[in-house]
Parts: sequence; C-alpha cells; structure tokens
Amino acid sequence: MLFILLGGAKGCESVRSSILIVVVSTLLLAVGCTRLPASDETGLGPGEYEGIVNTGEIKKENLSLKDELEKTKAKLEELEEEYLSLAKSNENIIFKLEEAESKLKIVESEDIPKFNTESTDINGIVSYLKDSSRLIDKSTKGIELIKSHGSVVFRTIGYGDEHSQIFIWNEGENEPMLIEGASFDNEGSYEWLDKYILIKNDGKNKVLDIEKKRITGFFDEPLKMQLLKDTTTVLLKDKDNKFVLYDFINDTNKQINLDNNKYTDFNLQEDFVLFTGTYTENGVEYEMRATFALDKMMEMYEIQRADEVGTASSDTEDTL
Repeated sequence: MLFILLGGAKGCESVRSSILIVVVSTLLLAVGCTRLPASDETGLGPGEYEGIVNTGEIKKENLSLKDELEKTKAKLEELEEEYLSLAKSNENIIFKLEEAESKLKIVESEDIPKFNTESTDINGIVSYLKDSSRLIDKSTKGIELIKSHGSVVFRTIGYGDEHSQIFIWNEGENEPMLIEGASFDNEGSYEWLDKYILIKNDGKNKVLDIEKKRITGFFDEPLKMQLLKDTTTVLLKDKDNKFVLYDFINDTNKQINLDNNKYTDFNLQEDFVLFTGTYTENGVEYEMRATFALDKMMEMYEIQRADEVGTASSDTEDTL
C-alpha cells in the first residue's frame, strides 16, 4: 500500500512538472509575441519615431553646416578685397617709383629728356610737368608750359643741341610727341598766331599747327606782319618793302599791286586795310593813303577762310 502511495505520489509530481513546463512555455510565447501600442501623442511606433528624430538632427546639422559655409564665403570675400587693395597699393607704389625715376632722369639729362606718366588726364600731365620743373636748376635748364587746355603744349629749355624744343602732349597718352622742326636757339622766340604758334629763329619764321602736330609754312622774317581774321593768311611787308599775302598752311603767297616806293606801311582794321606812306617830289613831301576793303581783297586774291574760327586764349601761357 505504501508502495502504491509512493508510486502515486511520484505520479502526481510528474504531472505537476509537466503542467509547470507548459505554463512557463506559454508565458514565454506570450512575452515574445507582445507588441507595444503606438504613442498617443505622435501616433507612431518606437521605430518610426526614431526615424523622425534622426531626420530632425540631420536638418539641424545641415543648417549648422550652411551657416559655417556662409561664414567661410564671407571670409573669403573679405580676403579677396584685402588682396585687391594690397595689389592696387603695390601698383601705386610702383607707379610713383617709376615716375620719380623719370623725373630724376629729366633733371640729370643733358640731351632731350624722356617724359612718361601714368596720369594721362590733362591735370595729371600738367602736374607731372610742374613737379619735374621744380626739380630743375632753372639757371641752366627748364620746362615752360605754353598751353594747358585741350592738348598740352610745352617746351624744354637748355637741353640738347637746340636751346628750346616744343612738345605736344594729348590727353590719354603716356608720353608727349616731340615736334620735328619746332625748335629754336637762345636768340629765338615764339608767339601766338591765332590758334597757331609762330616760331622766330635766325631771321626765319615757321608756323606750328598744334592740331596736326607739324610745322607748316616757312618764310623769311618780315618787316611787319598781321593775320587776316578767320584765315590762315597773313599780310606782311617783306625785306624788299613789298606787300604780300602769305597762306602759311598752303605755303602760297600773292603780292599786292601797290607802288612800294610810295607806300611803306599798312594797318589792318576790322573790315579794311589802310596802306600809308610818304614820298618827296620836287622838294615837296607828299603823304599817301589807300584803303582796301577786306572782303574785296579776299575775293580778289582768292583768300580762303579757315575751316574753324579760333582765337588764342589770354590764359594759354603759363610759366612754370
């Protein structure tokens, strides 16, 4: 009986163990298959919410990188401006050094000096010439400004074989043009002839055409000369006491038919020419006067008016 009970007890214990195993297995299965509910606030599960969080962080990081990029670009632009400023400053320094060297050569030169500047507007050219002139020993050399409006006209004094040499410097050009033949010695001189320059030297006259940058018209020094208004023709009295109309641009001359033994002088007025003179006959002195209308004279001798009417400005000469 005891055996049976013992046997029965063992049987019951075996059943309990089986039941326990089944219960544990069921619990494990239930735990493994459990799914957490979606969030009440976002409506998303944990995996989906984690993706949203990661996207926000990426956007934040992108904005931060964009800010850094903008700062870097601004810094690069600042550095570029600084570089350009330094480059310009270096160019200015080089220009000033080259200009100073040019001025020094002008001072030291015995031959006709070389002129050169980067300041090619009229004011810059004039300033360059004035600055150069201040450095020169004016007892032996010099630079004289003749005209500073439109084209700059100036002459050097005491350089080279000729005492004076005339240059023309146009705005926008780095250096002037030396005008061939526009030179004269220490005894020579120049004067304005309307918009032209009359050069007198060693008994000879020549005319400088500033616009065309060349010497035109060569003639002997007359005893008297006056320009016919608005023309390129002068009325002159030559060394033989003849009255001549000379066109210095076309290099042509025409003699006026007057008795040069009786008429010895002339005076050009606004619209006529008055010829005067004296002569003696049988011990009696006679005074001669003849008036010639200017328009009739121009028609008779085919005198052409200039293409452009111009008068020399009273402010065209400026001694440095």
